[in-house]
Amino acid sequence: MDEWADFFGEIEPDTTSQWPVWHVEIHSLGGLGSQIVDIGQRRIQTVNIRSQKIHSDSGNRVLAWHPDHGAFPTLPEGVDSSTDPSVIATSQGVRVFLLKTVTGEHWAGWLRTEQIEEAAEKDTRLKPMLTEPAGKVLFAPPLALDTSSLSNPFGLNSFEPVAADKGLSSPEDTQKKSYGNKPNKSEEEIAEELFADDTPADGAKKTQKIIETFERNQKAVRELKKLYKNCQITGDTFVFSKANGDPYLEVHHLVPLGEGGADSPANLVVISAHVHRMLHYAVVEGIDLSKIADDKLDFTINGETFTITWRPEHVKVISDAGGAVATA
Repeated sequence: MDEWADFFGEIEPDTTSQWPVWHVEIHSLGGLGSQIVDIGQRRIQTVNIRSQKIHSDSGNRVLAWHPDHGAFPTLPEGVDSSTDPSVIATSQGVRVFLLKTVTGEHWAGWLRTEQIEEAAEKDTRLKPMLTEPAGKVLFAPPLALDTSSLSNPFGLNSFEPVAADKGLSSPEDTQKKSYGNKPNKSEEEIAEELFADDTPADGAKKTQKIIETFERNQKAVRELKKLYKNCQITGDTFVFSKANGDPYLEVHHLVPLGEGGADSPANLVVISAHVHRMLHYAVVEGIDLSKIADDKLDFTINGETFTITWRPEHVKVISDAGGAVATA
């Protein structure tokens, strides 16, 4: 609760009821407007945003999270149970967030996992948004924010310490600096620096890193590669032979392990390294395992149609897993 109080800053909570409630002006990224939203303690262990039911007469859904305003994912008609497979398909990988700017404004937005992965490559401080189910991230120096963009709000630049820390009159006086990127250079400047003979005389230095990874189902990975022998999406395109003559293949989790995806054949596809990178970094849409027909599923990568093809017994495993679905 102390962190929530700090997050709302000078806003005094309403304490007329059992638990404190803040009446907060929430701006929605993407130029969607602002509204007053009640956010408060619901019980000892939880804080929630009030009136978020879309079809309620008293609903006051945050605009960025409303399908009619912020293109927020919505369920198909006729879904009446949280156990419906389309619920998982719709919500998988969706991450909502609230921001507080250095000027004290509060902004709401949402992104898919793939968008945050791309942003985290440029600014590693965003990685907790991929690994934590909920939490608070403090950016120091602050992270540049494009309030006009709902789909790509995080800029590539950060700022020097905010005006209050430097004795400046306003945040506009604060000088921008590049975070993780040098200023733009001409090709001639890049080539001159890149190919200069600046190799250290004692050779490259070694460093030691400790990396936490998920323990993988290596048996399933190994056996699936033997079973398919080619990419399930592009056949032998992009597949090359290793020195021992075996095809080089990789295995992809349709629902990432970090998002609770199963490390079992029901959630695994065999693909080439090139396609694997595409699935992680391109715009992927339409992967819904409940829509497999004749052992095939069409989906798109950057708007181009591709098809995943399974063996019949593999499709049965997916079906037996309870109709688990994945979306990208």
